[in-house]
Amino acid sequence: MDIAKIGKFLRKSRRRFGLTQGDVAEFLGVSAQAVSKWERGENLPDMAFLPDISKLLEVGIDEILNAGRTDDEGNAKEAGATQKLVDEDLFEKVLNRLKQVKTMEELELDLDFFVYLGVKQKSDAIDAILALDDYQLALDEILPYSNAAHRNTIMTHILEKCDYDLLEQLATYMSNEMKMAALTKLLSESRYDIIEDNIPAFNRKHRDLVVLHFETNTPDMEIIENFIPFFDKNQRQRLAESLSSELEEEGK
Repeated sequence: MDIAKIGKFLRKSRRRFGLTQGDVAEFLGVSAQAVSKWERGENLPDMAFLPDISKLLEVGIDEILNAGRTDDEGNAKEAGATQKLVDEDLFEKVLNRLKQVKTMEELELDLDFFVYLGVKQKSDAIDAILALDDYQLALDEILPYSNAAHRNTIMTHILEKCDYDLLEQLATYMSNEMKMAALTKLLSESRYDIIEDNIPAFNRKHRDLVVLHFETNTPDMEIIENFIPFFDKNQRQRLAESLSSELEEEGK
């Protein structure tokens, strides 16, 4: 695997669509510096990013890893040539249809088109989809092809609607900042049930926030005990010391 050649292939593929490194970074939810390092051949993108890179640049994952070479280059080029962005006139018709209905059932339109939309088109489509009464039915179709900004819009809507059961579905697509925002709101509303369902997706910083909340709010011991297996040694010790102090105060 030639990292330098892969970097050149990524740069060539990006430029083919007139995209900047910033555009790619925004779509993936990473920094422009990270994209620059990939294209300079300093390191490779994390494997988790390859499906999204593949969709954005309309190249196969095997093409990326082989710097443009595949076992069947002719078929790869032909497949790439058939992937076109939805033109504005057609998109306006789709968008108007989305705005006319109240549910996905009324839409009577397959959301497969979403993958072919441009970044701005996706933003407009997401806004219209989120206005539907049963927008949650569309999440599986749009989340894999959304960028960090799109996903943040979706998460914000979920939090505003208090549709917390959907957070687990969104968890794998959320940045650490998005998770922190969701966790802060859930803690403020004492939604420990939802937090417990999602805590495997939280990192140490997130769990520190939960510990801090327990230190200052002290919910029922049964609730705290459900979280103990997810805390590390230091977090458990902090909590034990806090609870001990709380019990001492109550005994005075």
